[in-house]
Amino acid sequence: MSLPKPASLTPSKVTSFRECAFAFRLSVIDKIPQPTNIWTLRGSLAHRVLDRFYYEVPQGQRTRAQAQAIFDEVWSDFISRSEFLDLLRGLSERDLSTLRSSSWKMVDNDFRVENPNEVRVLGTEIMMETVHQDIVLRGVIDRLDLNSDGSLTVTDYKTGRIPSELKEHEKLIGVHFYALLCEAVLKKRPSSVQLIYLKDALTIVAHPTEASIRSLQTKTSAIWRAVEHACDRDDFRPRPSKLCSYCSYQTLCPAQRGSLTETSSGERAQSFNEYREPNV
Repeated sequence: MSLPKPASLTPSKVTSFRECAFAFRLSVIDKIPQPTNIWTLRGSLAHRVLDRFYYEVPQGQRTRAQAQAIFDEVWSDFISRSEFLDLLRGLSERDLSTLRSSSWKMVDNDFRVENPNEVRVLGTEIMMETVHQDIVLRGVIDRLDLNSDGSLTVTDYKTGRIPSELKEHEKLIGVHFYALLCEAVLKKRPSSVQLIYLKDALTIVAHPTEASIRSLQTKTSAIWRAVEHACDRDDFRPRPSKLCSYCSYQTLCPAQRGSLTETSSGERAQSFNEYREPNV
């Protein structure tokens, strides 16, 4: 029996399918929600703070004090949200303090890798969409900047660990995906796309070219054909790897049967230090 095909491809969907087709099916096709963990909460918080900071505070007035004020507001909002209550209830006061300080550090690290007052922001959290060979390509750009020479730079915040050389290459697929969207929607290819790794205060910069855009179009078409093939045959096979230990679908995965511990991580409260951060 065939399965419904996704309505679109996004950078995260491309990465998900390449890493594990079975997890892709559960997330994208079956739409089984993944529980929030410490790392996704911290990443969402940092993204929201920087989104507001660069959108609300005018160029020339962006200070750490301004960022801290926005952080305090966002923190208060996040810890009161119903979807985070169960997660945060399992943390001690010390762990909650560690979560707060580590979240702020990621925001503060943005000041270490760039001067916010030199950034001319055209927009933040920009949804872009185009169609390539009947495939809907969609993505949200964290920040779009206008450089002094009139060129564009796409900024993408990363809140996980710095990837290995191989994983870095895979991350750059997303970089060129955003460049393709800009070129299609704005009729202007960005001169650069920068990945800002907030945890380690490191920036990786790529410069999209006509050749890299064409290569991405070819890869995207191939991935879409593979997704269609998997949907037509209901054939989404798991791909065991070191990422399995961080996957929230372990209990549903046929490749993990017999290898799981009797007590799942969700059955007891964990301290902040017990949560493992994926190295992706």
